[in-house]
Amino acid sequence: MGKWLSILVGLILAALGLAGIIGWWSEGVWSFIRSGVVLAAFFVGIGAIVFGIGELRAPAETPPVTPPEPPADC
Repeated sequence: MGKWLSILVGLILAALGLAGIIGWWSEGVWSFIRSGVVLAAFFVGIGAIVFGIGELRAPAETPPVTPPEPPADC
């Protein structure tokens, strides 16, 4: 039941969003979309910087050391 409910809610929200875009097109939807792209680029860039700093601060990964096997004639 939960999957169908989420699909139904998604369809309703998508229809409302499409109606809003069509209704407000002349009121600056393009400027809203452009500002969204700029904000997305900014936050992705900040995320990449944080990820890179985390990778620099993390210790280097070394392969696991396997202990030598005992002699077979024990």
